Amino acid sequence: MHKELSQLFINTNPLDLSQSLKNYACVSLILRGPADDLQIGYIQRAIHPLDRWSGQIAFPGGKREEWDASALATALRETQEEVGIVLTPEEMIGRLDDVQARKAGTLLEFFIRPFVFYTEREFEVRLDHNEVADFFWVPLKDLVNPERSISYELMREQLRMELPAISLNREIPLWGLSYMITQDLLNRLKARISF
Repeated sequence: MHKELSQLFINTNPLDLSQSLKNYACVSLILRGPADDLQIGYIQRAIHPLDRWSGQIAFPGGKREEWDASALATALRETQEEVGIVLTPEEMIGRLDDVQARKAGTLLEFFIRPFVFYTEREFEVRLDHNEVADFFWVPLKDLVNPERSISYELMREQLRMELPAISLNREIPLWGLSYMITQDLLNRLKARISF
């Protein structure tokens, strides 16, 4: 399965925003399971009044530190720190387009670099409760189920917005940057895998 998924990323040139933006974070999209029942891991961020993404559905990851040897090293380190999952570079199958962060529709001077991993190992999840409230697996079948597509309404700085989202049977749905990154992954996978 690892080899089959890796084929989806051969000869692709993901969008690279590092030439125009200096600050970024790296996240890990972790896939597991057989082709007809692939699952992806998400976190629910801890509730924290100073975190603009408090309580939201996201991927494990975080900001690149100057001592990180590479962007991949950042993704690996942050994933281990947040959820206790020790991924290896060999489990990486590819990288998606960089996504510029935004707030209330305004682009920020910051971007997210998503790495995709496939693993056949079981993990003991150990959450850093200062950052993460939960880690959970979602079948890709659920993400493409049209009955789960919803509009998420939120107020940001006196702006009312309705955004595309996916209900994961949690108080806050999958929306925003994590939704955009998920859609990028699903579009790539649909080329080779039916789910």
